[in-house]
Amino acid sequence: MTSPIDRPPEVLAAMQRTREAAQQLDRDALAVVCWLDAEFPGLITSLEIQRHYSCEDNQIAHVEPRVTDRPRRHEVRDLAETAFEALGWSLHPEGRDIRSAVYRTSQSQSAHARIVDVARVCRVMEAAGAMETRPPLTASQRG
Repeated sequence: MTSPIDRPPEVLAAMQRTREAAQQLDRDALAVVCWLDAEFPGLITSLEIQRHYSCEDNQIAHVEPRVTDRPRRHEVRDLAETAFEALGWSLHPEGRDIRSAVYRTSQSQSAHARIVDVARVCRVMEAAGAMETRPPLTASQRG
């Protein structure tokens, strides 16, 4: 007896690609929010990523940072969008229904994992020419 949900191999492959893209988005979004928290200490409370239901695997609709200083939200959003583009995501803010996911730096990540995420985003931003290379902060600069 065959399953009533038998699907052709190409459909199964497309479904697998979509699952993998969603997992990559989760990893990238968490990396970006950790990086933003390092760039703007104490300013970022969370990062909302919105996707259209009909978007391609590498597309996101909107990036909405939640910040403690509202006038700086646009600055943070612009930098977050640049980071996502450097990571290979494209922005398509079309007016269709969306689904959202919210990411925070405190999502069960170790300090080491956060450092790895921050370094990864820094590398791709520098490679994309979106960020100038800066020396690490000294203890007195960190506060």
